[in-house]
Amino acid sequence: MNPVNFTSPVIITLIIAVFFQLMPSSGDWILWKPNFLLLAVIAWILYVPSQYGIGFAALVGLFADALFRTSLGHYVLVFALCGAVAYLLSRWLTYFSLFHRTFLVFVLVIFAELMESALFSIWDLPINLSQLHILGFTSALTWVFIDKFVARIHLHHR
Repeated sequence: MNPVNFTSPVIITLIIAVFFQLMPSSGDWILWKPNFLLLAVIAWILYVPSQYGIGFAALVGLFADALFRTSLGHYVLVFALCGAVAYLLSRWLTYFSLFHRTFLVFVLVIFAELMESALFSIWDLPINLSQLHILGFTSALTWVFIDKFVARIHLHHR
């Protein structure tokens, strides 16, 4: 049985994620805006772990470093570690409900934000963690739609 090629759906999903990531938002809402690229990476790692893993997450992190103009390796580290957790749990999470996958994404987003804050604190940049739980909640709500979207694409291509 030949493996299914998901290259074009992944690229389209990442382009959509970049579009939503770069969409302007007001100053108050910027703290609540989920990291759409990270959510898309987690989705593809969970649904197709045989083709997309930690290297894929690190590559998208490198792209995010260039996109957000951060120091080289900032998002590579964050995406690779979150991708590693998603990859390690991917075999189990295929059997879990949407609620459990959403809870994992909530925890991963909190973990990613704490890692980013730790990296920003190295350079003495200001850190605001007061809205962290709300960011996790909005990311979890956004995850429901991303999960359904990627699941539909995955089912269509099988």
